Amino acid sequence: MKSSLTGLLVASIVLVMLLASCTPTATPAPPVSPTPTSAPVPIAAPVTSPAETAMQKLVEAAKKEGTVTLYSFNFVGDVGFAMQKGFKDRYGIKVEIITGRGAEFIERLKTEARIGNRTGDFSEGSQVHLVNMKIAGLTTSLKDLPVLQEKDIWKVEPAFLDPEAHVLAAYPTYMQPFANTKLVKPADEPKSWADLLQPKWKGQILFTDPVVSSNAYIIFQPIIKAGALSEDYLQKLGAQDLQFVTGPAQGIEKLSRGEYPIFGGSQAIDASNAVREGAPVKVLDFKEGISGQAILQTVIKDSPHINAAKLFANWWLSKEGQSVYAKAKGAPTIRKDVQSGLPPGLDMDPAKSVFPTAEDLVLQGKLFADKAWVPQLKKTK
Repeated sequence: MKSSLTGLLVASIVLVMLLASCTPTATPAPPVSPTPTSAPVPIAAPVTSPAETAMQKLVEAAKKEGTVTLYSFNFVGDVGFAMQKGFKDRYGIKVEIITGRGAEFIERLKTEARIGNRTGDFSEGSQVHLVNMKIAGLTTSLKDLPVLQEKDIWKVEPAFLDPEAHVLAAYPTYMQPFANTKLVKPADEPKSWADLLQPKWKGQILFTDPVVSSNAYIIFQPIIKAGALSEDYLQKLGAQDLQFVTGPAQGIEKLSRGEYPIFGGSQAIDASNAVREGAPVKVLDFKEGISGQAILQTVIKDSPHINAAKLFANWWLSKEGQSVYAKAKGAPTIRKDVQSGLPPGLDMDPAKSVFPTAEDLVLQGKLFADKAWVPQLKKTK
């Protein structure tokens, strides 16, 4: 019995071994290849425009100079402080301001050039004086200012007076007529310069004295040249027994007090404080248009800090510089993307104005120097 069990166990073991030998051997799985790592995508270098490159170079050169001296008529008091601070906060460059009048600066610059000791780097002021600076060979071109590459943002093109860009408009002004709204009702408002010749306005119109102010030439010369007013208009206006003041401030003051119903012309900025304080003063919209003007800026030829001066000129035309000035001065702006500093109702559409040429300015200066228009507007003894 035991022998039979042993035989059966052996047979079972042999059978298992035979079955195992007949079972196919499993093929080992091939090794998994590592997933190739993607190469890093290079980050494109920022594209720098020519204007941005020029700006970087200008800023670097200006910072090396470290300071700039401005000859200015308008940068006084809080306005001057705001411009100094705004530019220094932006670029870290010190600003010195020497105030005076345009004619004085021309003579000063001529003297500096003659003795070879240039002090001023930059000048700003009226059109006549800065155009005369260029004529005297005292200025340099600003065509390369990076800000001039900006398009479709100008109310008035900065180089409208000078294609060579020696003098650039910093902000526009307009020689506007004003009325006292308590004395002149809407139905009675003159709608044109021609309306001022009506008999009811005789002796009622204030005007800046043509003997002491060039406003008369600035207001009328471009409009007459454009043919919107006749050549004899000034003689007819002079026959209206005009009343004269020495300057715009006095004219706005008398108008605000109701001493006269009409003030014949000044910049809107001259009336801004009175309007903010509630004076009954408004701009008259004349169909022939008004004389457009601009405060100009330039960089002095061979100045010691010429790059800092160019950077200042560029900054004043920038959105930031225009905003600082418009707010501090209460002035209009040359840019479409900057809010005017004038009170509502005093700003002007440039399309309604007649801007002079450089030749007009030379003529205006000559007419004022010769007093050629004085007898037409003012009775003289």
